[in-house]
This record gives sequence, structure tokens and C-alpha cells, in this order.
Amino acid sequence: MLTIVGVVVVFVAIVISTVMDGNSFGPLIGPSSLVLVFLGSIGAGMTGFEIPHLSGLPKSLIKAYTAKPPNGNGAVSIMMKMAEVARREGVLALEEKLKDIEDPFLQQGLQLVVDGMDTDSVRAILETMIDSVDARHQIQINLWKAFGGYAPTMGMMGTVIGLINMLGNLSDPSQLGAGMSLALLTTLYGVFFSNVLFIPVSAKLDQLNTAELETMQLVVDGVLAIQAGASPRMLVERLEAFLAPELRVGHQARAKGGAEAA
Repeated sequence: MLTIVGVVVVFVAIVISTVMDGNSFGPLIGPSSLVLVFLGSIGAGMTGFEIPHLSGLPKSLIKAYTAKPPNGNGAVSIMMKMAEVARREGVLALEEKLKDIEDPFLQQGLQLVVDGMDTDSVRAILETMIDSVDARHQIQINLWKAFGGYAPTMGMMGTVIGLINMLGNLSDPSQLGAGMSLALLTTLYGVFFSNVLFIPVSAKLDQLNTAELETMQLVVDGVLAIQAGASPRMLVERLEAFLAPELRVGHQARAKGGAEAA
């Protein structure tokens, strides 16, 4: 939500500053400059990636503007309940509870424990899954970052093209001002798309990825603690260290349903 608010604030700032100076918006509109900068940036960014990577662009854009970073709070409460079952009925009793767990990573981790894998194997498999998620997310992060890097360059390229065309037609001096304005417009678009769209999307995806990896690491520690036979109270104290201070409510509050799932 804050990402959308930030974009709106940028547009409001542009509108207010333009109106305050008594300028019009007409000179800021140039379809040819828009096409050159936007499509040029996308095309240049595409050259360093593969077709499967590009298919995730729409999804990553939507995610950047709508997704909320996970905080692991719900996972702590779920694993507390799983620890209670494991302590009371044994690890094998967890198998009946797995179908009620929505988080596939947590479900997979507990399934490995139920299957009787040793601690090192469970840790290795889960950490490999974390590395795989990180690698997949980094592709989208780097793709949007590449767009942001190429946009100002495409803007300068458009400006140079405009200046060449303007200087090649000096027979009508009255058109020099309009030609210069149009030439500089591509630079404006390059800076705008880079700093308002491409780079912010990359930064938001990076933030979401960091939060997801931290939550997955919390799950790894929780699963291993359950496998080791940790008590629910000790597990909560251990895992709440991953959470923000305002989410650390303790075992007693969680047992009474005081902690909402994330």
C-alpha cells in the first residue's frame, strides 16, 4: 500500500510544482519519447535474461504493489501447537496435522521430521529450498533493477537523437525552442521511469524477499526444535527472537489464542 502512496505523492508533487510555476502539462506529454524510453528500457533489460525469467514480470509487479512482508507470527503459533502434539503423542502424530497447515515450507519441514530423517538432513534440505527461493526471487529483483539502470541511458539517447534532428534542420529558427523541449523530454522520462517505477519495484521485491527468507529460517529453527523434543514454551521463546518486539507475546498468550496468525 505504501508503494502506491509513494507513486501518488510523486505525481501530486509534479502537478503542484507545475501549477505553482504557471506552466502547462502539454510540453510534458510526448508519446514518441514515452515509447522510446519505456520500450527501450524493457528491451535493453531483456537482453541479459531468458524468456522464462520475463514471464514472471507481471506477477512480480503486482506483488511489489500489493504484497505484505511476512512476519512469521502465525508460523510461531502453529509450531507451538505442533510441539505440544509431538511432546504429548510423539512425532508420528504430527502426520495427521500436516493437512491443516497452509504453509508448504512448514508442511514440508514437518513431513521430513515425521519421515524420520536425521537433523542434518532436514536442515540441509530446508536450507537448499531457501537458497532456491532466494535465487528465483533475485532474478526478478535484478530484472527490475536492470530496467531502472537502462531507463536514464535510453532517455539520454532520445535526447541526443532529438538534438541531431534539431541541428539538422536549422532553416526555421522559430522551431528551435520546441525541438529542444522535445529532445529534453526523453531525459525527463528516463529519470522518471527509473526512479518512480523500476527501481522502487526492485527495492520492494528485495524487501519482500528478505522478509520471506527470514520467516523461512524461523521455520527451519522451529522444525529442528520440534524434532529435538523442545517444549512449547522453550520453542516460543526461541522463535519469538525472530519477531518484531510488538509481536512477542509469549507462550501463555499464544496458548490462550492471544496471537493472531500472520
